[in-house]
Amino acid sequence: MTFLPLAILLLLHIPFVYSSLPSLNGTSVTTLDVSDSSSCGNTRSLWDIVWSCAATLFACTWTAIHPNIPGMDEGKFAGFSRRLGIMMIALIAPELTITRATCQFLSARDAAKAFNDAFGGQLHQTRSDCGDMGESTATLLSEIPTSDRKNSPHPSAPHVANRDFRGWTVTHGFFAWMGGFMLYVNSKPRATLTPKELERFVRKGSVEMPVIVEADIEDRSKGDALSKGIAILQLAWFVLQLVARYVQNLPITLLELDTLALAAMAGIAYGFWWKKPKDVGRPHAVYWKATASLPSQLTYEYVVNILV
Repeated sequence: MTFLPLAILLLLHIPFVYSSLPSLNGTSVTTLDVSDSSSCGNTRSLWDIVWSCAATLFACTWTAIHPNIPGMDEGKFAGFSRRLGIMMIALIAPELTITRATCQFLSARDAAKAFNDAFGGQLHQTRSDCGDMGESTATLLSEIPTSDRKNSPHPSAPHVANRDFRGWTVTHGFFAWMGGFMLYVNSKPRATLTPKELERFVRKGSVEMPVIVEADIEDRSKGDALSKGIAILQLAWFVLQLVARYVQNLPITLLELDTLALAAMAGIAYGFWWKKPKDVGRPHAVYWKATASLPSQLTYEYVVNILV
């Protein structure tokens, strides 16, 4: 079923392949003679053209697509259908894919900046203040009960940020917006948190600041160097063939031109998704504190209730 959108697209463009070629060899229907020379290097079959375009389209779209993390009740078939739909959009309307990738990149960058401004600066200030205090003062503060520390000008780490907070990158922003943080209440999954909800709950002290470094997020990603390398080599070989035919004044089919345009647009989308984790299966757990009041309304939980 993964090849269904590719097959539909190629079938729609087969008439353009015939119309763009100057002539057909009268002795064979499946062999297209694209020049007057009888050299084997200038003769390509219809299957060669279609296969080259199909391999390039599949390699580019499969590598470029970075779906979000599946929902709590989303099965494998639903996830596969969602990925198939994204591939069809990338083939039929690639400008929509570029728009989606651009919006996600800007949202991820803004989310990383918001968390760094909100918690990174406060944590750095808290550490600086603690460093300026003498050892005796620090000992006295450690003996103060937790309830009295809330009124202290130097709030405790959970109310500012976890002391292991090392700053967020664009990868963290992507991970947060793609459903990377799942809220657990009483050890049960409640809903996926948006970056704004996570920031608000951390500020209130309802949840701990998630401690996850960029290397851990990349470890969850299924994108490997082999699949990326194969896609790049296939695209480079395809472009090299078109350049060689153009230099030799040999005709190029419309299907090949369309494939080149789709591959170029897929490359633009892939550039915006470069830091986005690929095919992450499970989110990071964020546990609600027992002392905090239960959340009244969550974004994705509200959407699910409307749909039900």
